[in-house]
Amino acid sequence: MKLAYTTALATVLMGSAAVADDIVVQNSWVSGSEAAGKQVVIDALAEKGVTWVDASIAGYENDDAAFISRLQAGDPPAAKFYIAGRNAADLIEQGLMQPVTAAVTAEDEAALPELIKNAMGGFVGDGEYYYSPISVHGESWFFYSIPLAEQLGYSEMPTTWDGFFEMLDAAKEAGILPLAFSGQSWQTNKVFNQIAVSMLGAEKYNDMLQNGNEEIVMSPEFLEAVAIFDRLHDYVGEGISGINWNDATAQVIRDEALLQFQGDWAKGEFIAAGEEIGTDYGCAITPGIQDMMIVVDAFTFPKVDQGDAEQLALAETLLNPEVQKGFTTLKGSFPARTDVDMSSYDVCAQLANDKMKSNEIAADMAIVSTRIVQGQLADLINEFWAAPYGHEDFQEEFLDALTY
Repeated sequence: MKLAYTTALATVLMGSAAVADDIVVQNSWVSGSEAAGKQVVIDALAEKGVTWVDASIAGYENDDAAFISRLQAGDPPAAKFYIAGRNAADLIEQGLMQPVTAAVTAEDEAALPELIKNAMGGFVGDGEYYYSPISVHGESWFFYSIPLAEQLGYSEMPTTWDGFFEMLDAAKEAGILPLAFSGQSWQTNKVFNQIAVSMLGAEKYNDMLQNGNEEIVMSPEFLEAVAIFDRLHDYVGEGISGINWNDATAQVIRDEALLQFQGDWAKGEFIAAGEEIGTDYGCAITPGIQDMMIVVDAFTFPKVDQGDAEQLALAETLLNPEVQKGFTTLKGSFPARTDVDMSSYDVCAQLANDKMKSNEIAADMAIVSTRIVQGQLADLINEFWAAPYGHEDFQEEFLDALTY
């Protein structure tokens, strides 16, 4: 990876540090925990003399759609929140995105896992970095109400799917909503995929997504993942199509629902509500193999008429280990860097970080799949959730969408 621009970056930043300049940053960070974490970056960037001009839009899909509209209109923001990986690959290949390789030092490179560095390059193979990552989210979690779990006689969470469904049945019989579920498209998609990881394991799941491995898609383990996903219909509440992810999290916070499948960003909602981990709520890895699916929070940088120095300043700020620590402790994620002291983090973040260091991780499809394939798979998963049909038929349709 190219590091020749580092000296040039230092010169640019020294020249711009005394001048207050603006950078328009588009993002979908609007929940309480997201806004708190975002402020850490805003404050650190201000110390470089750069003012973050917030352009936030609720909902990741809505934010993406608005960004593409701005890009097509010739008025892109100078920075855009993205999941690092192939999401912006087509824009990079069209020459619409600005590389920020100059912001990445040798020390940064040494502290970043290989999977993340590959994602930062957008998989276009030109040796440049187009994303600056700030945090990693573990997505193979469910969060649960400790008071409700204790009411049902559970001091520890089941690690097998049979035991898990026994617990959900007990909740149902006790008049407790077993599963808080958001009907948002991206949420339904993630629930299916974390179940798939739990049945296939990280190695097979990564092989399936990256290589379109037919044998894995058509395996009994994948078919069982479909059956588990379908079975969840028996445990969700009514009107889920209108519930945002954080509203579903609030049901667990208020002890109205036993648990929620969710990425670890949900911890930020518990923190913002004054909940204490280990007392009010707990987290557990999805039953089964218990590898960790991850996704990488990052920003990418459209080419703009002015603002190169501000873009590099933001990219450098995002990589700063202290900024990553401050951000992740509020948002509920963990640092993209492996050299940040994790001793002050909760047990969930420490476990997820350990799994990343030991490579027991599966890449979210947003990292390794093209936008077309991601869209086709997400549509298929959501159509199946809305109106379930033959599991073998879904299996074959998943393979068709994956190998498009």
